[in-house]
Amino acid sequence: MEKRKQSYFRPDPRTWLLLCLLGIASILLVHSEIGGLCLFLGCLLIHLLTGKANKILPYMLYYLVFYGIGWAGVRLLDSNVAFSVSSMLSSIGIVGRKILIPLSFATALAGEATGSLMAALQAMRFPKAVGIAASVVLRFFPTISGEYRAIRSSQRFRGIGVGVVHTLTHLPSTVEYILIPLILRTTKVAEELSASMTVRGVRFSGETISYRPIHFSWKDGALCIFMTVIAGAVFVLEKGGVL
Repeated sequence: MEKRKQSYFRPDPRTWLLLCLLGIASILLVHSEIGGLCLFLGCLLIHLLTGKANKILPYMLYYLVFYGIGWAGVRLLDSNVAFSVSSMLSSIGIVGRKILIPLSFATALAGEATGSLMAALQAMRFPKAVGIAASVVLRFFPTISGEYRAIRSSQRFRGIGVGVVHTLTHLPSTVEYILIPLILRTTKVAEELSASMTVRGVRFSGETISYRPIHFSWKDGALCIFMTVIAGAVFVLEKGGVL
């Protein structure tokens, strides 16, 4: 059977890295609520163009959740509730909405194959140790997340932490039952990642080869320019008092 041709553009790993850096710079420069929303919509459009439409709805839900948390913090501040609680909630809402932009690009970068990521970083003239460290870090957190879900599933099967009420009423013991196996699994996962990277030739001093061609095309450049234009336009409009 003939392999179906991809109908979407798959960016180079370096594109996701540059977009992540541009996202960090943009959220540091833009401070208005409307400006942050424009950056977030531009981020969603990039994911749509790169065939990651399935990620758009979850990111929108996260954005609404953080918006609700920030709104609750502001309402509590107006109601003369404890300043520490209201300011904490509003800060979580604001920072959470902003951090979604570079975090979404970092997540896409983490989804790249290890060989492609290391070859791309080596093409950028980074030392090989940097590529190894970045690959391990990007693989570590998703793996730990999977281990956490496995632990929670095992707990629910044994009747531990079933339901919100049960979890809250037995919070210290539930946290203990999560942390102890998670810490033990963290050590095991670190050893497995180290062995996996060794098998993939990280100790080899030569050039890293990727089965997927590493090529920074004009489409990659267009995505970076698009994000730069959006961030620059929002920054100029904000400074001009329009936003």
